[in-house]
Amino acid sequence: MNKPNGVLVIPSLNPDERLVAVVDGVKDYFDDIIVVNDGSDDDAFFMQIKSVLGEKLHYLIHEKNRGKGSALKTAFSYYKTSGLINRYYGVITADGDGQHSTSDIIMLDKNLGENHVRALHIGIRDLSSKVMPFRSKFGNKINAFLFRYMYGVKVQDTQSGLRAMSNDTIDWLIRLRGERFEYEMQMLIGTKDAKVRIIEHPIETKYEEQHKSHFKTISDSYRVTKVLFSGMAKFIFAALIAGIFDIGLFYFIDYVIIGNRLFASISLLISTVVSRTVSSIANFFVNRFITFAGKKASKSSVLRYYALWLGQMASSYGLVLLISSLLGGGEIFVKLFVDLVLSLLSYKIQQVWVFGGKNE
Repeated sequence: MNKPNGVLVIPSLNPDERLVAVVDGVKDYFDDIIVVNDGSDDDAFFMQIKSVLGEKLHYLIHEKNRGKGSALKTAFSYYKTSGLINRYYGVITADGDGQHSTSDIIMLDKNLGENHVRALHIGIRDLSSKVMPFRSKFGNKINAFLFRYMYGVKVQDTQSGLRAMSNDTIDWLIRLRGERFEYEMQMLIGTKDAKVRIIEHPIETKYEEQHKSHFKTISDSYRVTKVLFSGMAKFIFAALIAGIFDIGLFYFIDYVIIGNRLFASISLLISTVVSRTVSSIANFFVNRFITFAGKKASKSSVLRYYALWLGQMASSYGLVLLISSLLGGGEIFVKLFVDLVLSLLSYKIQQVWVFGGKNE
């Protein structure tokens, strides 16, 4: 049998006989397996896998439940400090509930051997499979769509726990925020800035009728959703800062300085250009350093930003003039609605075109 390329990592909370079955299936292939007991109520099944694995087992314990993300980081830290990192290309993470077949776990290890430079391998399930519960299928598809829109990264299965990471990503993985299920989402979000390549591999879709998950519907869904929308939240924060300048100046120029002294179209044009010009400076720097994590601001990115700004300003002016004329006034409220819609479009364009760089 071929020499393994990585160490298998299994985080576990209150396991049953399925953990023993997973370990028994891979024991002849892997030389080192790290199992993290994340505050389980008893250790009966952990004692069983000790007898199955013998010296191959590296058994780590959390006295209290700290979450899957924390368990994975404990395993990664041990992998580094114990010296195992000097003998392998990386680590493979798998769930202990039997969702991942032995052949798929081994397949991911072999792919790690072929691609182990800034690589994150992910086993992707068939989200259209009849064996996957509707709730999981629907949630995964929505997450994949939102993830691609918000971060410009295409991942078909954002919830898959079967992954392989190369050695040069271990320090980054240890530093990543997140203690529970949101950690795996943070991992995907961070790949672009960390210059880690995602490589997807189709795997078998397995779900048992009596499958039980430690995923807490309300609290863990909140954490994952919070992380998923974190990029958009930063963009909204930037838009709000720019919006304060924009709407404030627009109102001051249009209603206070100009008033009824000019035609509505001229007054609206002057107010829009001046307010947009001032707010664009604040918006550019907040987006560069906060929303898009300090992306490079080359001359081309500045030019792209102001090309977008010019188009957005023209669109704002035209739409506000058209709609407010049809409604007979209410420019401020119309502008708020129009600029909100344009901001959503601007987010994607800035992400991919303005700050995306050549890799996009």
